[in-house]
Amino acid sequence: MGQLIITHPGSAHFDEFFAIALILAKFPDETFRIERRDPKTDELDNPDIWVVDIGERLEPHLKNFDHHQDIDHAASFVLVSDYLGLKDNLKTLPWFEFKDKIDRFGPMKTGAEIGTQRLRITYSPFEEWFLDRFADDPMSCLPLMRSFGISMIKNAADMASQFKFWDKCRKETLGGHTVVIGHTDKTCGSQEYNETLEHPAAVLVTYDSRGKGWKMCRFDHFPEVNFSVLEGHKDIKFAHKTGFVAKTHERIPLSDILDLVRKALPES
Repeated sequence: MGQLIITHPGSAHFDEFFAIALILAKFPDETFRIERRDPKTDELDNPDIWVVDIGERLEPHLKNFDHHQDIDHAASFVLVSDYLGLKDNLKTLPWFEFKDKIDRFGPMKTGAEIGTQRLRITYSPFEEWFLDRFADDPMSCLPLMRSFGISMIKNAADMASQFKFWDKCRKETLGGHTVVIGHTDKTCGSQEYNETLEHPAAVLVTYDSRGKGWKMCRFDHFPEVNFSVLEGHKDIKFAHKTGFVAKTHERIPLSDILDLVRKALPES
């Protein structure tokens, strides 16, 4: 029969969907069955049965993961990820905290935090379709849910590794702005890492993934950095007209790169 996972009936949401996907992914060789219904008391008391996003009990030792009884409890997928030892990695994904907030507080309050009252227009039609299918026939969704969970766990591990990489990278201060220098041609996780800093950096310098030189780009929230001023410079192969990025022909000395970055920074 396999292990039993019980979640709530009716409309499906990302919360219980992702929580269950993580369970399936964490135990790839186990057989599970998913039932969308109210749990019985003896099932809530049974540590061999997972009860997710229903039951009004948060008891990880009994595999009960509901959060609706207390607004201070995180969404069920956060509770499950913590229990499975995945939370530290998963929280590096840029949407992890957002999905927690929108499940608990709704689109109006969550949207206000990011400056919009029209958060619903960002909803994914694929997510809506798949959640409807999950609500109607959860077992048919199990293989894809497991695959999705495995993929997200891998992505999170990769992102967490990148956070450690960027944290160890050299930082320079130019004109009151921080410049991060990464000896790599991969920028994965740089923006997400930067947003975790108390004082975010303004510029990222890396190798050019499409050439032999350096790539200089500004981080979000620093529109005043303008690399278009470098257009025509002898070392510059490309400078975007909007000023967000520039590249050099060759991998010139780093001191020369920092001089170019200075030219792109706003005047103090």
